[in-house]
Amino acid sequence: MNRRVILHSFNGSTSAPSGCKPEDNYWLLVGQSGTALEPTNERSRVLVKFDVSVVGLGLHCHNPVENTLLILEGDLRDVEWKQHS
Repeated sequence: MNRRVILHSFNGSTSAPSGCKPEDNYWLLVGQSGTALEPTNERSRVLVKFDVSVVGLGLHCHNPVENTLLILEGDLRDVEWKQHS
């Protein structure tokens, strides 16, 4: 089962550095949720499919799966889902 996550920070920070190009401002995704599709890789990154449109925010997204980015594991927080009966 894939795990649900929230982007807590991007590259360890919650805000973009000055001079960041709009198409590289992945900090716009901080606070957004998604699904971790794969286990953490050898570079400590996880492929996350975001619930919002990454391209719709004007960001570069070069992965074959739409709305996915490789995110540092340390930038993610697990989301606990409550099942309704």
